[in-house]
Amino acid sequence: MWTLTSISYGSCAVDRFYNCDGKPLFNYTRGGLNSPKSRIMISGFGYIDILDNVTLNETKSEYEGLMIVVNGLSICYEVEASISFVVNEDGSFALTVNDSPYSGSVHRLPKLEGKTVNAFDQMISKGIVPYLDPPPPCVQKTTKELQALAAANFPSDPLGFQKAMSLYDWTSASFIRQDLFNQLQYTSLDGHPLDLKTMARVIWGCNYPGYTHEDANFMNMFGLTPPSNEASLYQSLQRIWPDLKPLAIAEMLIYTQAILDLPWPTVKEYPKLYRGAMSMSGGYNTSDFSPSMFEFPGNAGPIDQPLVQSLDDALKGILAPGSIITTKGPWSFSNDKAGAEVWQNGILVTLNPPQGATHWPGCADITTFSINPGTFEIDMPPPCRYHVDSYEWITIKEKPVCHITMTLLGYCAEPMID
Repeated sequence: MWTLTSISYGSCAVDRFYNCDGKPLFNYTRGGLNSPKSRIMISGFGYIDILDNVTLNETKSEYEGLMIVVNGLSICYEVEASISFVVNEDGSFALTVNDSPYSGSVHRLPKLEGKTVNAFDQMISKGIVPYLDPPPPCVQKTTKELQALAAANFPSDPLGFQKAMSLYDWTSASFIRQDLFNQLQYTSLDGHPLDLKTMARVIWGCNYPGYTHEDANFMNMFGLTPPSNEASLYQSLQRIWPDLKPLAIAEMLIYTQAILDLPWPTVKEYPKLYRGAMSMSGGYNTSDFSPSMFEFPGNAGPIDQPLVQSLDDALKGILAPGSIITTKGPWSFSNDKAGAEVWQNGILVTLNPPQGATHWPGCADITTFSINPGTFEIDMPPPCRYHVDSYEWITIKEKPVCHITMTLLGYCAEPMID
């Protein structure tokens, strides 16, 4: 068993650290036999994994030979471990376990490489980003306005404009492209191949207000023209996906870093958040929900098996109360439950903050970047963990809706799936 007493990283405020189990960071006892790995996040910088690798003495029926593994560093201790960290700017850390000193290195978050930035710039130069001529009530932002947002929110950051653009683009119908190219990956297979048949079905069936496969601007965000039927759309996706997927992934990396660079919303201001899930009416349906999680067993293929699962089956499996899920794409939340009820398409999520938290960790309010005037939006970047607390079936506009209550555990950098 172990307890964290303190951690510091330069002048970084304490509320920029959190544990991805959703429990209090300090003075909370963790570990024990068969305990899960614990991940301490240092917002925007990196993380430290701690595994309590205890063994059981079969003759005495008590713990003996206690050991924790901290980012690969094995440390033995007796009875309980009191630990503290001082993290340095170069990523090294000084660790104290029961007054004994050790040293190690933080798992650093990857920096945005030139290849990633060039790919996103290519999307802009090709006219895929930002979304072309969005219909009202959307209000387009000019390059000058985006530059001003970059200067205000990412000062002195050479990639500030790209970060501002990625957030702005997400709030348009481009979120559909980003959802599909992230959520429809078979993430347990090498290369993360795509479920293109489901992608074609979703795009063909989309009748999101003002956006359908018949609209040239809607199809332009995939680098395509309006298809004549679903079969021809599937064939076009087979042709363009090798070029478009790396671009979509690059945009998601920039979007994620932008979110991590922004302030965390406070729990005092927003005690609960709400999400109307599966909002692409006619495109997505509730069978597309659980495949958007890393824990979905179908991520292992085979690739001729579509990434779909009935909601009833998911509620008995990865969405069962007590489960932890990790999202493959971003989730957007509102502070308005009534508004979330309007946009839901069979699933409504109420989100609680982590236990005792003063801030919502690893997320950001991106309302000022939005193309939609007056639309409030707090975003959680992928991969992000949630604890499924409970669910109930309710009725909204005479239709059954699954209302799921979750607790945010936070952005986790890499899926914590054994």
